[in-house]
Amino acid sequence: MALSLVLTFFYSVGTVILLPSPQELALGAATVAPGWAVITVAALGRAAGAYLLFFLGDRLKRWRKIQNWRAQEKKLQRWLLVTEKWINRLGAPALFFLLLIPGFPDTVISYVLALFGRRPWAFALAVAAASAFRLTLAYLGIFYLLSAH
Repeated sequence: MALSLVLTFFYSVGTVILLPSPQELALGAATVAPGWAVITVAALGRAAGAYLLFFLGDRLKRWRKIQNWRAQEKKLQRWLLVTEKWINRLGAPALFFLLLIPGFPDTVISYVLALFGRRPWAFALAVAAASAFRLTLAYLGIFYLLSAH
């Protein structure tokens, strides 16, 4: 059971940072661990991944090659300006609602928000809350379908 929860945590971190796969796959650990524990560990893993991703994005923004490329490309500058305004206006609530879409591989949106957001805690909490809510709904749906037969 403990190993499945550890693997669930690292998988959840990975779905934010690296793996473009749905987080619902973490519910497979519910076959050997309680559902509430799997959901809690997965939400904590996604929060940790979001927090790490925010700081990776912050470091990436300061990289000289990225700054030079951004300064040279006019279309990129306009797109980045619009994206940054949108993200800072809508922020964590928008991320929360985007992440509620079932089966949505959210790695790309997490990168965009990590690059342009300004509040790492709000980012991490939005990811964790949406993850917990989405996994709970998926778990209850699976539990209902299995108990109906």
